[in-house]
Amino acid sequence: MLARMVQKLSATYRAVEAKPRTFAALMELYEANYISMRRLVPDLERAGAEHEVSFSRDGVALRLEVLERGPYTTTVLLTHRFESGCGRESLPELTVRVYHDARVAEVMATGGRTVREPAGSLEQRWASNRFLSRWLRFSLGEGHGFRLRPGIATGQT
Repeated sequence: MLARMVQKLSATYRAVEAKPRTFAALMELYEANYISMRRLVPDLERAGAEHEVSFSRDGVALRLEVLERGPYTTTVLLTHRFESGCGRESLPELTVRVYHDARVAEVMATGGRTVREPAGSLEQRWASNRFLSRWLRFSLGEGHGFRLRPGIATGQT
């Protein structure tokens, strides 16, 4: 069992560090992103909240907003909110779709610009999802995490 876990982790980290040569490698990155998203938001599939904020040890806020919820997917917006001289800034700003049935998570848009349109290249998808992978690992390392309440309006517990 331990050997299988080590093998799985090794494959996950190879996918994150590999070059964007194949669609299969991109799918492995999506799987790694799903695992990290589930660590960050364990109850995302059953969440009743529309938005939540997590504060790290150094006080930086990570905002999670549920944009869309379907039977097999949840689409969220992840961003840091900073106060600046011009008001509030949201950087980075990623729209992420989590496929609960397929156990993958992919970036749909960055800063409001889609990466999933037909013209979106494999390279573009790779770059945005690799960024998500690194940002999720960083956020988890900083102590971020969301413990959402179960949905009441949807009848879920």
